[in-house]
Amino acid sequence: MSDAKSLIMVPAWAGQATVEELAQEAHRGQRPRTDYVELAKELDADVLDMDYMQNRSAPVARALAKRAMVPAQVLEVFLRRGGPRHVVARADRMGLPLALLNKITAGRRDVVLVSVWLSVKKKALFLHPLGVHSHLSAIINYGSVQMDHARDYLRVPADKLHHALQPVDERFFRPEDVPLGDYVCAVGSEARDYKTFARAMSGVAARAEVAVGSSVLSLSGDPDETFRGITRSAASAGEAGVKVHVQLDHRALRSLYARARFVVVPLQDVDADCGVTVIAEAMAMGKAVVVSATRGQVDLVRHGNNGLYVPPGDAAALRAAVQRLLDEPEEAERMGKAGRELVEQRLTLDGWVSHVASVTRTSAQ
Repeated sequence: MSDAKSLIMVPAWAGQATVEELAQEAHRGQRPRTDYVELAKELDADVLDMDYMQNRSAPVARALAKRAMVPAQVLEVFLRRGGPRHVVARADRMGLPLALLNKITAGRRDVVLVSVWLSVKKKALFLHPLGVHSHLSAIINYGSVQMDHARDYLRVPADKLHHALQPVDERFFRPEDVPLGDYVCAVGSEARDYKTFARAMSGVAARAEVAVGSSVLSLSGDPDETFRGITRSAASAGEAGVKVHVQLDHRALRSLYARARFVVVPLQDVDADCGVTVIAEAMAMGKAVVVSATRGQVDLVRHGNNGLYVPPGDAAALRAAVQRLLDEPEEAERMGKAGRELVEQRLTLDGWVSHVASVTRTSAQ
């Protein structure tokens, strides 16, 4: 462990870019700034990533990492529990087991968890009935629905829950003065419903383009069945005449957004805010969004203001919304400007970093 005052745990995988590489690529304009890299600067923190595990971790943790990376990272922090001033876990699957270990051994009670989806059963049991929130000083979540679930059903005290909207690097993703293409685009993998998207676009006088997959998912070797299902869904969309892009780099993705008429986020009806990253990126680019009104996706879109909601799984309703914005380009432009205003007011990366850093510092007092 270095002399840094804090430690940020992030999922690690083979081939993962180092903190320095991510920062340099962002400086060169090759990618957006990475939230945990910026947070590490603010907190004067080490980042527990693949570089750390390979070069600075305890021998026993390094050995375990060859078989099971996440348990190895949890073990590394547990073994060093007297070291960092603050610990921020950037994933549920890291922070919850660490809190359980600390509870069993009467260890530190000040881990901050940046969470995404706590209502999933295998995660929820850590909070209720196991009650590991006693050894979490704060839980930060992007979605208000998940925050409500944690308070009302998982018995997490309200004063430990902090809502931080999904940030976006508004400097990288920004409106561009380029000619619009003849397509609408959909982006992302988690909980997507591209079969419905393909049906909705059938007969619409605009092309449809989908960008799926990410270097994170492919390099991690994550066998998650949901992702395999989304891959099949995207393949079905491709068979239906939708152009599918796989693993675009960040600048190519930005170009796809820039020339799109607007952005569609077709979702399965889940209780987490899946799709929020793409919604934030699209809004930052000044694009109107058409989004499935799922149980969990409630925080960013204001129907008729910065986008349109449609019932999940309803191809006819989705087609009608798409056709409306194609027929009314001025309306799509107005919504896009409203989305950009929301980004500048509430979704900036610097604002998120400041909020999370403040919660981390104050919750440890």
